[in-house]
Amino acid sequence: MNTIQTKKHDMQGLVVREIDRPNKEIINRLKNFYTGIILDHLGKYGAMLTELKPLSSGMKICGPAITSYGPDLSVRRMAINLANPGDVLVVAAHGIEDYACFGDGTAKRMQVKGMEGAVIDGSTRDSAGIKELRFPTFVRNCTPKNYHYPVSAEYGSVNIPIVCGGVIVNPGDIIFGDDDGVLVIPKDISIDVINSIEKSLEEEIKTRDSWDSYEPFDVENELKQRGYVFV
Repeated sequence: MNTIQTKKHDMQGLVVREIDRPNKEIINRLKNFYTGIILDHLGKYGAMLTELKPLSSGMKICGPAITSYGPDLSVRRMAINLANPGDVLVVAAHGIEDYACFGDGTAKRMQVKGMEGAVIDGSTRDSAGIKELRFPTFVRNCTPKNYHYPVSAEYGSVNIPIVCGGVIVNPGDIIFGDDDGVLVIPKDISIDVINSIEKSLEEEIKTRDSWDSYEPFDVENELKQRGYVFV
């Protein structure tokens, strides 16, 4: 069979060597936040599906996306070759959970290179090894069964726009993940947005630090106005 016929769009089979990345100041400032407050300031847009979770509690990532389309091993390795320290590998593995397309060997290589972490829209194996490495990895599931490589004759791609966890990820977009899930933040995010998040977080911390006794929530009048009846 002619493999050209398996292409689903023109960008399959394309490997883009260079991508635009956001300013490092933006990345460093975002690292001080958490997913909830970022998403609030992005209008609730950019959260991946809840199925994508960290392998271990406490794992956190924040860095530019290096995108890999499809679960093929060689394509994924090419993406890692092209990554810079601090980048996040994002693999559009079509949400398939029955076969793993990541493991602790790859995680170790990425860690040695200084990469920030990985988001796999699929499954991993060697989960205990990845946890031992403490390499931030966000996946749908774990299974000991991996693919037979190469994965069919279908073309993959590196550093093209992909869909991961139900969200479009462009190369260089900022990937932010913590215990609550994974966000995609546009790479051209305005400093004004970050300033707003910092101000909001500062006020939130100040308010919470002031709580030394229970203060009732001021909601009774609102609920009455909405038609609730108190008996």
